[in-house]
Amino acid sequence: MKPTIRRLGPRPLALHLGLATTSVASSFATLPLRDRGRIDLPVPLPTELEEMASRASLDASPELLQALADQGSGMMQEMIDGIRAYHAHPYRRVDRARPTLWQRGTTALLDGAPSAPAEAPLVLLVPSLVNPSYVLDLMPGRSFVDYLAARGFHPVMFDWAAPGEEERGFDTSSYICQRILPALDYVADLFPKAPLHLAGYCMGGTLAVAAAERRQARLSSLIAIATPWDFHAGLDGEARNLLDQPEFWDSILTGFGELPVDLLQTIFTSLDPNLGLRKFSRFARMDMESEQAREFVAIEDWLNDGHPLVRGVAGDVLNGWYGRNEIQRNLWMIDGAAVRAQDIALPSLIAVPETDKIVPRPSALALAERLPDPTVITSPSGHVGMMAGRQAEEGLWRQAGDWIATVR
Repeated sequence: MKPTIRRLGPRPLALHLGLATTSVASSFATLPLRDRGRIDLPVPLPTELEEMASRASLDASPELLQALADQGSGMMQEMIDGIRAYHAHPYRRVDRARPTLWQRGTTALLDGAPSAPAEAPLVLLVPSLVNPSYVLDLMPGRSFVDYLAARGFHPVMFDWAAPGEEERGFDTSSYICQRILPALDYVADLFPKAPLHLAGYCMGGTLAVAAAERRQARLSSLIAIATPWDFHAGLDGEARNLLDQPEFWDSILTGFGELPVDLLQTIFTSLDPNLGLRKFSRFARMDMESEQAREFVAIEDWLNDGHPLVRGVAGDVLNGWYGRNEIQRNLWMIDGAAVRAQDIALPSLIAVPETDKIVPRPSALALAERLPDPTVITSPSGHVGMMAGRQAEEGLWRQAGDWIATVR
């Protein structure tokens, strides 16, 4: 009998509920000021409330005010109903049990096609360190790994798992030099007849670029999917202010010895404060037995499942990448040498989502501007949807598979 899993998401739950409440309450609190011009709200209003509040500021009749109150109350209740339905949903992810090709510490390299021919093109997948690796292998029918295998490629994927004793002392340079490069060398030696393509997703793409620069002779191409490069591009002022607080983040990392999962989720939530209100209200209206509901739960479980970022990595990301924008300025050091994307002569594919609040388009396109001759594609979805959503197969997966097939 499988153990019961108690869902805690959306994480942190109190923050999502608080932001939704603030958003709804703002529609009332700002009414007296709206006839003097638009004001900045602590949390932007959802579209439905924004439209109704704007009308109420012009015609604050009792009927319209009551309708606004009912609308806000209904949206909050619908969100709560959606969260309860998510907590109770019977879907549970079944581990795909991929064979392990290579392991060091808690990092494993999983084989997505163990029966592939020895000369089948290898695609070495590097996920982000922030959320679990299995977003690339979410579930049958929603697996980039399965798709690549079906196209005749040989996908192998890093699974970072929870940091162990050795990884707790890592920074980004350690992950590249002690994990990615040794594993890359291992598969290149194990399959000497196979072209090797290095593909990174999100933060994994940033790490992959540094690895690719150092192993160009062993690689056939570099693929960067929703990969941040200019960390000051496309972020609004509030996000910049939150992330550019070195003393604050240093005190957090000193106090906890790591960046806790819920604090990571708080950063992501700040990029789109009404996302929880919108998506759980939408989920409440779904048929809970539908494939759409199962996909929602699978992705939400992945979002709420994760491990803390170890102190060295978190310090690099928060203070070096976001604070000082070291990557864009060629100041990110790996094993004593700066990372220079402009020195990568490999064929490269840059995949940029159509809409992405986590990695804004200008941030991802900054990498394409550095590479000598990149191919840039746009996937018709957001940061997570491009990899595991309903449009992923006809979007990113097919685009990437078609491009890899052309590389010689």
